[in-house]
Amino acid sequence: MHLTGETQIAAPRQRVWDVLTDPHQVVACAPGKPAVEVVDERLIRISAEVRNLFIRTTVTIDLALDEMTPPSRATGRASGTVMGGPVGAVGSLILEELGPALTGVAWEAEVTLGGMLAGFASMAEQPARQAIDGTLACLKARLEAESTGGAAPAG
Repeated sequence: MHLTGETQIAAPRQRVWDVLTDPHQVVACAPGKPAVEVVDERLIRISAEVRNLFIRTTVTIDLALDEMTPPSRATGRASGTVMGGPVGAVGSLILEELGPALTGVAWEAEVTLGGMLAGFASMAEQPARQAIDGTLACLKARLEAESTGGAAPAG
């Protein structure tokens, strides 16, 4: 499943980079408030409860950061097991300075679902996209509120 997205954030690129590459700030905006463990400077472990009408399970994903080129580009790989099947992703984040306080953000991910989840890939695309877009919208709102001196919205 191929996912992409982009937005503009009214904040300086370095500040956007600092927030989007801080796992604690990202998970504060993520659905379900996952737990994050920074294993080392290149490995992050994220645990979250996933539930829908039929399933309730805890998922642990390891995120390995491959390339970090501050403040413009990051790439990484994620892997884990969900309901006995492997889940993986490779992705990238690109930040472009559009002005002194305006940053373009583009992201891309190629997600693979294995085991019995593979048959549900088409059903998983929309919830995955909504989770990523929602997390990014929350981070954008916080950054823009910070840049204008306003109150940051709750995640």
